[in-house]
Amino acid sequence: MKTKPLSSQARIYITGLGLLALAAALALLTQRLPSASLLDFLLVTSLGVIAHAFPIKAPRHQSYQATLPFIVVAAATFSAPQLVAFILLIHVGEQLRVRRRWYIQSFNVFGYFLAAAIACVLYHRAAALVPVTVLGPMEAALTAGSAFVLFNRVFLAGILWLARGLSLARSGLFRPELLAVDLIITWIAGPMLVLDLLGGSWTLVVAAGPLFLFRPAFASILAATEKAVRPRRARAA
Repeated sequence: MKTKPLSSQARIYITGLGLLALAAALALLTQRLPSASLLDFLLVTSLGVIAHAFPIKAPRHQSYQATLPFIVVAAATFSAPQLVAFILLIHVGEQLRVRRRWYIQSFNVFGYFLAAAIACVLYHRAAALVPVTVLGPMEAALTAGSAFVLFNRVFLAGILWLARGLSLARSGLFRPELLAVDLIITWIAGPMLVLDLLGGSWTLVVAAGPLFLFRPAFASILAATEKAVRPRRARAA
């Protein structure tokens, strides 16, 4: 089956997003961000790669990954070069398994990094404002995670409109029940980050358990829903 060529508007959009991602990376380099140890970087990144390599396909050109909490942990604890490497590596791992077209994966890398950079800035700003208690990092993590979900979906809405002609309503990106899925996954980022800060990154191996249980559970729900809807569509046709 022949695929529709990417429109010039979509190409310009992806190029612009790439330039913004480069500017964001350079801006983060000027910030005094923490730097994770090599062991912590490898552990968080490895878990992120595994989570990101197995997306759950959903209707309306959407997919879900259990990567969000690892992105929040990376945004909170990684330096700018580490955050760049993290975003690149999780998408390399996904590409090796899923084999997306180059322009789709380029958009994903640029959009994810931009959203992660915004989450990083908001996390550190929020962490400086909230009380220095266990709840402080949790509140800052929720701020960062929610910002990532919002901006990532805004970027995705733009490319779906330019590349596939899907309006915001038709894309379903901001349908409450679907948006809630990402926010539920993001909610786990708060406790995960606190455990990471208090007990070290090895605690993420245990804390990430619900994320990896989420994947088969949600995939089963989506499959059952699609199976129930299919006969109705056939009758309507």
